[in-house]
Amino acid sequence: MSAARPAQPQIALNLLDLKRLHQEVRAHSDLHADEASDAALRKVEDAATEALRLIIAVHGWPGHSLVGEDGANAAWWIAHHSSDRAFQQHALSLLEEAVTAGEATRRHLAFLTDRCRVMADRPQLYGTQFSYQQADLRPFEVEAPDRLDARRAEMGLEPFDAFEEFVRSLAPPPVPMEVPTEGSEQ
Repeated sequence: MSAARPAQPQIALNLLDLKRLHQEVRAHSDLHADEASDAALRKVEDAATEALRLIIAVHGWPGHSLVGEDGANAAWWIAHHSSDRAFQQHALSLLEEAVTAGEATRRHLAFLTDRCRVMADRPQLYGTQFSYQQADLRPFEVEAPDRLDARRAEMGLEPFDAFEEFVRSLAPPPVPMEVPTEGSEQ
């Protein structure tokens, strides 16, 4: 991937602004804890999805030569976090083509592939998606786990154990709420 000036720097800036806004809203919301946080996040995700949909309609997938590496990363981020599952599937097929053409990274393809598979209630291939289950962070089901690290290596990903350690360092388990017992002070 080159550091050449992107063909559409304004589109890159728009994508980066949408990603930044999403990250800000996400950082200040209590995910799935209340309706207001969910609604605010959904509003930002929907606007970003619509903007990316329009960019794709005019230019195709915003790859490295169109929007630079940072812009392409922002496009992937928006697709990855979209709540529109049909759009995610469409973005996945475009991203596959972009990777083949050298316009996107295999890493992004691995993450979006897993996200689409998990959302379709299918086992993931690369072990990139996690969820809290009974206050423990766990990966969603993985297809053929004995081949997981080989598939990850093909996509330029680190071994799963190292990735899982990294994910856990970023997302410590939620603090369990204490339930008062009879006779305890509240």
